Amino acid sequence: MTLVLTGSINLTSGGITTDRDGVYSGSFSGSLVGDGSGLTGITGGGGGGGGSSDFPYTGSAIISGSLEVDGITEVISGSIIGDGSGLTDVQIFPFEGQADIIGGFKLDGEFEFNFASSSNGAWSAGGDMNFARTGLGGAGTQNAALAFGGYSNPSPYQRAYTEEYNGSSWSVGGDLNTARDELAGAGTQNAGLAFGGQDPPVILTSTEEYNGSSWSIGGALNICRCYLGGAGTQNAGLAFGGQCGGATPTCNVSCTEEYNGSSWSAGGSLLCARIRLAGAGTQNAGLAFGGNPVASCTEEYNGVSWEQGGALPTPKYNAGGAGIQNAALAFAGWTSPTVVLATSEKYNGTTWSTSENLATARMCPGGAGQQNIALAFGGSSPGFRSCTEEYNADACYRKHFYSQQNTVYSNQLYVTGSATADALLNLANRDTTPDPLTEGMIWQSGSANSGCLYFSPDGTSICKISFA
Repeated sequence: MTLVLTGSINLTSGGITTDRDGVYSGSFSGSLVGDGSGLTGITGGGGGGGGSSDFPYTGSAIISGSLEVDGITEVISGSIIGDGSGLTDVQIFPFEGQADIIGGFKLDGEFEFNFASSSNGAWSAGGDMNFARTGLGGAGTQNAALAFGGYSNPSPYQRAYTEEYNGSSWSVGGDLNTARDELAGAGTQNAGLAFGGQDPPVILTSTEEYNGSSWSIGGALNICRCYLGGAGTQNAGLAFGGQCGGATPTCNVSCTEEYNGSSWSAGGSLLCARIRLAGAGTQNAGLAFGGNPVASCTEEYNGVSWEQGGALPTPKYNAGGAGIQNAALAFAGWTSPTVVLATSEKYNGTTWSTSENLATARMCPGGAGQQNIALAFGGSSPGFRSCTEEYNADACYRKHFYSQQNTVYSNQLYVTGSATADALLNLANRDTTPDPLTEGMIWQSGSANSGCLYFSPDGTSICKISFA
């Protein structure tokens, strides 16, 4: 059984463990406090009467007494409230927020943290794909992305490859049933959707659904197309624009189709028929941007019809996209086959603004994630690319520290380097003595280029650190 929690849990005792993906497992003792009045459809529950267990549950869960779960408990959203008294073997990672640690800090393995700089954001290198290719589909998030299909040498050029990204490296997944390139994608790593594309000379209508390990055949598009835009989820997908055959503008399409998990139905037409466009958002709040022949055009979808949005500051087509309708990211692309772009732009629901450049210019990349936490992978410039780049707003540069096994940081701090890197401890210069002053505190103070280190051995006296 899997219990999906979307509210708050008040923990006063018990034990809970979790792996780094935030999936809770192991034993849990203690209670969730309340009278159960918010529960419905729970067998034996205090608020809903009969019926089978209704999970995942998205209402208010107020339980009086204890809750026993045999299986996996996954916290999707919400919070755990309390002072943690009685908790043992707590390993709640990934952790977002401020962690105040009193006592020793024990580290076995790798410790990773992010810090924010004063810049607006940055692209940084991620793990390379196993198969370099362009014109591929993408879905998921920055730390759980899905790449599928694409084009590369040697012949036959269309690929069925699927790869999964875990935030640092790519692993091989199940192949598509139909090899293709210039397709569209939607959904998540464990519930992906691939649709359209081409396996020349055939332009495809086929749709495939991914379950985290293999692809199965879904409902076919009503109109074959490649170079199309896509958005949404596996059970609520959106396909728009593209090319239905031939290489002339008259073959560009404006039609939109909506997917319900089994079949496609007609939606509202784009204002501008185009190919090589990018997409973002959901089925009822979609975003289409760039493309040929209207490379600066943006359109917003409300579930029924499209309306004009703000123009891209850098006209482009064959770009990547991520995010939602009111917070989208456009990146890479080209203005002509000889001008490949590294630019990226952010959309706020009204206008686009210029953002940071990728390290590698490319066209036809795959994209995943959100506006502030995005992923670009593959593409060509003009050679086929395997490189991945991660976008983090506010320049959250990822830093890694590695410790020896079972090293305990308690009352001592060791900063060590390696054969290729120096160890650095950088203390900001202070204008005044720290207040309050505590035992063991070290700080730097003094004028530029002549600052000194000071140390308080007891929280009262101050000693100047000198070097022999």
